[in-house]
Amino acid sequence: MIKNLIFDLDNTIIKDEDEDSLFYKEPLKKCGYDEENYYKVSVAIDKYDNLKTEENMYYDKNEMLNFINKTLNTNYEIRLIDELNLTIEKHWIKRVILKEELLKRLFEKYNLYVYTNYFGKTQANRLKNIGYLKYFKKVFGADEYGAKPFKKSFELVLKEINAKPEECLMIGDTIDKDILSANNIKMKSILYDYNGKRDKKELNFKNYVVISDLNELSKLLLENY
Repeated sequence: MIKNLIFDLDNTIIKDEDEDSLFYKEPLKKCGYDEENYYKVSVAIDKYDNLKTEENMYYDKNEMLNFINKTLNTNYEIRLIDELNLTIEKHWIKRVILKEELLKRLFEKYNLYVYTNYFGKTQANRLKNIGYLKYFKKVFGADEYGAKPFKKSFELVLKEINAKPEECLMIGDTIDKDILSANNIKMKSILYDYNGKRDKKELNFKNYVVISDLNELSKLLLENY
């Protein structure tokens, strides 16, 4: 029986927008750096996630900074990472795609969590700023629990909530992170196909379904879980 719903955040609860990277101009300028590097910094941060392995699965600010500096041939200081995260908290919240009415219904029946491949505090503050943090028992970030899709990291999350894989359902938009994470520990999952471009045939995984509208969650949970 499913008791716990574990949500991804980006492109599952809040939609990422291409123009969000424009907000990086402000922290770069504030720290005395060329603000026109905003997009390159954004791309470098996205690429940082690809560094993660099961042996090095934790997000680390200094490691992220060193990767950005090496990639862009810059000499930024750690203050920039903190300023960038403050920008994410305040501005990367423009398009909420998980409607509060649905969230309230799920909250009444399940324990709700977020597991995100970013810094937990930053993501928790994003949820707080849209009024959603109160619905989630905990936000698990890659800095404390390790990144998806590694089995060891998801096992830490389940240990924290004292739950078995069969009691949980992962809901996210990425095949190589969210669905693979669940598959690695034999947990059921839902792939949120927000742009209609995901084909179930891409994966040779079990125990997952694809939805194109988050409003399908209520019916799907009622009928299948």
